[in-house]
Amino acid sequence: MESQDKFKQQLLDLRDEYNRKIGAIDADVHHKNEPVEKDFAEQATQRENDDVLNALNQESKHIVSQINSALHRIETGDYGICTECGAEISEERLKIVPYAALCIKCAEKSG
Repeated sequence: MESQDKFKQQLLDLRDEYNRKIGAIDADVHHKNEPVEKDFAEQATQRENDDVLNALNQESKHIVSQINSALHRIETGDYGICTECGAEISEERLKIVPYAALCIKCAEKSG
């Protein structure tokens, strides 16, 4: 397996990227950069946009949580080991999803 230091740096960079996205989404949702529209139809559109942004924000926060868990697994020596069955997670999978906690078989089972 590639050096865990390389995966750790990739995870740290990814976490920084998602934290920037979360900050930008928070600013948009709370209308920090522009006021709420006065027109009712525009307000309705803004609320719909806010709903989408809130969903993206929740997903981003979930991924940051998964990244933090992966970083913890690196520190404890459990990185690259399936948290479900204990099998090794393939390097190819970790290259694509560096915060993966499950091997392919367990990920497919959990759906």
